[in-house]
This record gives sequence, C-alpha cells and structure tokens, in this order.
Amino acid sequence: MQKNKIISQLSEYAQNKLRACANEISMTVYETICESGAPVEFVYFPISGYLSVIQELDERQSIEVGLVGCEGYLGGELVVGLKNNPFKVVVQGEGLAWRLGAQDFLKIIKEDQEIKTTADRYCGFRLRQLGLSIACGHFHGIQARLAKWILMSQDRSESNEIVMTQEFISLMLGVRRVGISGIASEFRKKGLIDYTRGVLRVLNRVELERLACSCYEREKELHFQSLFHQVSRPSHDGEVL
Repeated sequence: MQKNKIISQLSEYAQNKLRACANEISMTVYETICESGAPVEFVYFPISGYLSVIQELDERQSIEVGLVGCEGYLGGELVVGLKNNPFKVVVQGEGLAWRLGAQDFLKIIKEDQEIKTTADRYCGFRLRQLGLSIACGHFHGIQARLAKWILMSQDRSESNEIVMTQEFISLMLGVRRVGISGIASEFRKKGLIDYTRGVLRVLNRVELERLACSCYEREKELHFQSLFHQVSRPSHDGEVL
C-alpha cells in the first residue's frame, strides 16, 4: 500500500489495519466510479490511476472540481457524516486502487485516531482545492487553465502520455470544444504537446508551467502542507509516540 501517499505516511500498524479490509482493484479510463446523489459504498486509495471529481448541473452541463490520484483518497464525505456522494467521479487515468467498504472505513477511523486525523486533514485539503477550482474557473483564461490541467493530469499519471480527448477536456474545463481545440492547436504548433487518437503527449513541461495559472503551484503547496503536517502516532497499546 506504499504507493498511495496518504497511506504511506501512516505507521506500519495503521497501514496493516487498512490492508486487512482493502482489496486491490483495476480502474478503466472513463469508467464511472460513483454517481452524484448515490450512497457512498466504497472508499478508494488510488495507487497508479487517477480520478476526475465532477460537479453536474444538468445532463449537458458539468465541470471538473478536483483530481484525485495517488496523493489522496476518494470517500472523505464519510468523515464529515455525508452518506451520499456529492459529486460524480470518473476515471481519467486507468490504473489500480485500494478499495474499502464504507462501513469498514468508518469502523477503522472510529477505532484509530492516527488514520482519522490523516483522513480529516486530506478532507481539509479537498475543501481548499474546491475553492481554488471555483476561483480559477471564474478569473483565469482557458489557456492558463488548460496548461494547469495538463500538468495536474501528468503529475498523477507519472507519464508524458495522457489518455484524453478534446471533447473530454472541454467537459472537464466547462468550455466549448472549439475553444479547447484552438488553444490545443497553438500548444501543438509551439511544440508544447502532441496528440493523436485520444492520447496527449507532453513535450515541453517547462513552458506549460510558465503558461499555467498560479493555481497550479498554489494547489501543490496546499497539498504539501496537508501531506507532511506532523501526526502523532499511537503505539500498539494506545500510548502516543
């Protein structure tokens, strides 16, 4: 379970508790993990794949409000008492994840303060990520947002090649496809990216970082603070180490 950064920061004892209830599953690109309003059935800790968290307004209007990869987990709604999914979640990058039943996860965080503290802290990061996403969509242009989104996707895929179509990108950014097509063509002409048959390849990350809005670095900073905040680890007999 070391490949998920949330789990890897836990003590071996806490990791073993999660491992005892988890199953490793495969996630297929564009697979719907959960629907908005449906009961929360599972908690996911991505290992190699990553997920798009989507706010739907109606059948034709939706926008991505977050990405979850091996740096985090999906299902934090349970920690704050929500029983239903507030968002739709789709697999953006195929890979593997550890999956726990919702009731098993609730039992674990009730029994283990270290795991609960870590889960709570990541929920705090996700709230800040959501706020950044709202502000970014309102104030920043499509070019800066597209550069940011490509970088965020590459970070989580840990590869220069990302499976995505222009139609999917326009859906995630909440803009018309023609707008994405024009900017993507500019990026391609400048040698920043290449794309063919639904696969986008990053060629010049440095220039993409220059073009991306400040939200990209801000989000990384917030997550670093969340991930590496010191957590007191209890010993096996309950004493705090």
